[in-house]
Amino acid sequence: MDKETIIKYYNYTLPFYKFFYHKNSNAVHYGFFDKNTKNHQAALLNVNQCLADISRIKSGDVILDAGCGIGGSSIWLAKNYPVKVIGISISGKQINEANRLSVKEKISDRAFFYERDFLNSGFSDESFDIVWAIESVCHADDKKDFLKEAYRLLKPGGRLVIDDGFLLRKVGDKKEQKDYDAFLKGMALPNLASEQQFKKDLENLRFQNIKIYDKTKETWPSAKKIYRMSIFSYPFSVLTERLQLTPHLLTLNNLAGITQYRIIKNGLAGHRVFYAEK
Repeated sequence: MDKETIIKYYNYTLPFYKFFYHKNSNAVHYGFFDKNTKNHQAALLNVNQCLADISRIKSGDVILDAGCGIGGSSIWLAKNYPVKVIGISISGKQINEANRLSVKEKISDRAFFYERDFLNSGFSDESFDIVWAIESVCHADDKKDFLKEAYRLLKPGGRLVIDDGFLLRKVGDKKEQKDYDAFLKGMALPNLASEQQFKKDLENLRFQNIKIYDKTKETWPSAKKIYRMSIFSYPFSVLTERLQLTPHLLTLNNLAGITQYRIIKNGLAGHRVFYAEK
């Protein structure tokens, strides 16, 4: 998928995510729910804590937030740990918002944001202790290209932590294929990686101590929330598109909110957290 399609998607949907979904968490991803989670905003922040625990963040770590969105995780990390965080996104609009938020949160001396591509970041070899990616690797045509760049950027012993959606089996019938295609198109995704192929790619690139955490159950309430919102908003987006008030992109995005629920419910796709070391 070309960069311009992804940039256009995130630039247009930025205010929709803010108003309808992430609010002050600034998190453009699914949340993790457990028995102690009281609301969706808390679930979104749970993802940061989960990945921080898995990657064993320590004082002085330099972290790359690859596909940082508007900087939600980067800012959270800089506020909660004595670390330096660099966030990158191909959307200049997202980077501008991330920089604004970092100043607002008074952590602009510890969180830095740049308009760069995580497949060819331009940073020096072995620059980072941790490469962190939340629901961003899915936008890469070939996920192995991201893993190669992450390996290059990590210091020896560095940690890679990825939270994303993955295919858990092959697509079944035509109806399932239609749902999967609609999900991909509406979320500006070229494909979802197979869980098993992703693990093989990590192994082939010589990553060590690979661990996989199944987070589908924890993200299910987020999937249902997105579904409920989309069921309501999809007919309106069809109407407003016909009236030339909103673009086709919004209609496709609302349809993706419906189909994501179905492909997760039928076991085609699910959420995983991958951890690996260089």
